[in-house]
Amino acid sequence: MSCSKLSKKRKMNAAKASFILVNKIAKQNKSFAEAEFIKDDMVDAVSVVCPEVKSKVEAISLSRRTIVRRIDAIAVNIHEQLLTASGRFQWFSIALDESTDIQDTAQLLIYIRGIDENFEITEELLSMESLKDTTTGKDLFNSVINSSIRSGLTLNKLASITTDGAPSLTSKHSGLVKLLNDKIKDFPLHSVLSFHCIIHQESLCKSSLKLKHVIEPVVRAVNLIRSRGLKHRQFRSFLEDVEADFTDVLYYTNVHWLSIGKVLKRVWDLKAEILMFLKMQDISCDFLNEMESDEWVCDFAFAVDIMQKLNELNTKL
Repeated sequence: MSCSKLSKKRKMNAAKASFILVNKIAKQNKSFAEAEFIKDDMVDAVSVVCPEVKSKVEAISLSRRTIVRRIDAIAVNIHEQLLTASGRFQWFSIALDESTDIQDTAQLLIYIRGIDENFEITEELLSMESLKDTTTGKDLFNSVINSSIRSGLTLNKLASITTDGAPSLTSKHSGLVKLLNDKIKDFPLHSVLSFHCIIHQESLCKSSLKLKHVIEPVVRAVNLIRSRGLKHRQFRSFLEDVEADFTDVLYYTNVHWLSIGKVLKRVWDLKAEILMFLKMQDISCDFLNEMESDEWVCDFAFAVDIMQKLNELNTKL
């Protein structure tokens, strides 16, 4: 092989390796600055294990500008693949999620899942639409229509739509689903199925469970221990002295509602140590009183199990 061909092949391999690393960095939401750190580590390791290939690793470009260009190229390629696949769709469905980012800009995420005549399924993020002004059902409807047009999709192939319970999406009179159904009525013999997001349904299922009498005493006990620095330090020191399986209890927040499952499980695992600590500190609380009731302890055990199952389901979803 000539020197020019060998040099060209090395450059291609270096570029390919760069794309692979950049793709992993983007998927893991890592800082671009970490790329140079990764490269330096690779060079140091290779210089010891395989010194003869050190120059090849050094040829991999992972500067910030290169990472930006690589990510843009990957995004363009994925979008082109999606456009090619969408042209073969016999039917497709979409899932929508509208939220607000840290800059108070509303973002509408549109996911698509399509199937072609060979029963090959494609599932991908179709678009992220930024809504600078209002977020009414009409605004969301226009965003979905514009995204469909850019992707070459026609509504006569839309089979179903999945949303959460936001009024702008599900309102009977002016929600996105209602406007889409009105638009699709233009196509004869065609109707769209509407589904409620199963993850949101899981949240509603959790809310409907009558476990308030269990959760409140547990959360108050945790707050008693963790809200004061001295008590918290004493508790952690106590757990170390008794060689407990865990070194601390966990806080619970309503925003991250799934955290209640971890909180309940941790308190259940440390219930003996927590009771001992509360009695040693002469602290009176509902948790201490409730633990003397066999019926409440059974409800506590049930709450631990059911929330753990909900957490496992959410992770799988």
